[in-house]
Amino acid sequence: MSKVISFINLKGGVGKTTLLVATAEILAKEYNKKVLVIDLDPQTNATVMLVSQESWKEANRNNRTLHQLFLDEVEGTEAFNIEKSIMKNVSNINNGIENLDLLPSSIDLIDIHDEVSGLNVKNRVVKILKKQIASLENRYDYILVDCPPNLGAVTMSGIYLSNYYIVPVIPDTLSTYGLTQVIKKIDMKAREIKRFDEKYDIKPLGIIVNRYRDNKPYNTIASTLEVKSYNGEIPKLFQTRIGIKSQFSNISDIEKDKSTIRQKYGQEFSVLNNLVNEIIGRCK
Repeated sequence: MSKVISFINLKGGVGKTTLLVATAEILAKEYNKKVLVIDLDPQTNATVMLVSQESWKEANRNNRTLHQLFLDEVEGTEAFNIEKSIMKNVSNINNGIENLDLLPSSIDLIDIHDEVSGLNVKNRVVKILKKQIASLENRYDYILVDCPPNLGAVTMSGIYLSNYYIVPVIPDTLSTYGLTQVIKKIDMKAREIKRFDEKYDIKPLGIIVNRYRDNKPYNTIASTLEVKSYNGEIPKLFQTRIGIKSQFSNISDIEKDKSTIRQKYGQEFSVLNNLVNEIIGRCK
């Protein structure tokens, strides 16, 4: 049975997608895990970090992105085929990682956002992704879901699919100010889902401090987060903190081929690998 983890934050710019992609690549390449990335974010960043724009354009032209899944609900059609939509052996490491697959997103999701939300009567839209993924769950060890920075119907479909969620944050005032509210909103949505599926359960896997700087303001905020975590006000922090490094900011360029995962992540690899070890441990 797959371990399904949503990466979510209602604030953009926290490095959510970059962390998800790094986690997926390390799980697949270093731990030989079968991994599926589901890109629910209309910004499509996870998709274009794992495949070329030409490959994405072809998939989009042929209705093989998650836009088509939700468009089918809007238009009453059945054009989406999940088997044909999964892009296999993705990544710019050594011409693709054998164990890493992608269910791509599309910027066209933006155009139907309101219609999708309007159709979510009795959580109809929330249920459709889980139905599609049900046949795949024994195929993958991990399914990582990149959620949009909102709690609309599309994000809810990812939450319903998930066993766990991770919240990446930057230890600055703006990024951490609404963290408690984010957790409360996710818990509230989870309770909504339990009303139609009493067996549903989702657990917070933890909070990742990302783009960390070793200075007084960041240390003060990080310490505050640790106290809140210890007091149970927010989920448990991961021990691994991801620093702000020049190499890490450049990994999103899919056109730059890398021969090994260590070449791609450079000096940040060991820190990211520690984080992945923590994620594996917490899933157990």
